Amino acid sequence: MFATLLIDHRLALLALAALLIVAGAPLAYAWATLLPDELPPFEVRPAGAPEDLASNRKNPPKKNPFAVLLLVCVTLSYVLRFPGLPLAAGLHWLSTLLPAEYFNWTVLGGRWFFVVVPGLAAAYSALRPNPMRIALIVGGLLILALWLLSPMLRAAIATA
Repeated sequence: MFATLLIDHRLALLALAALLIVAGAPLAYAWATLLPDELPPFEVRPAGAPEDLASNRKNPPKKNPFAVLLLVCVTLSYVLRFPGLPLAAGLHWLSTLLPAEYFNWTVLGGRWFFVVVPGLAAAYSALRPNPMRIALIVGGLLILALWLLSPMLRAAIATA
């Protein structure tokens, strides 16, 4: 590959580690936005207000189910590109379930699905407002970059 001639193996390792860390941070933030907010420690209620109705509680933000589905798919896409994940065991198990003529097409379709979904999540979040908008845009673009740059960086690391 052309990248192995241009990039030193130490620089490639540093770039891969930085890309993995930076791509995981928006996903962690997006998952954290799905958690309910904590109540303030010393909540002040107006006099005569019922016990269960507090004046300074916010209405929980509506969660977009399609954005949550995209977040799940983008997270799976990130996990699949993580180095050291034993994909061979999963592929071997899948090969026992599927007929031989469908196995290669299923693996190819799965790879394309997990390459396209981060870009789809970034495009969807850019066009439709949702609570995880910025995290899905940044995370989707970085994971797409991880899918595209990871093979070149791994090849440069292997040439050491």
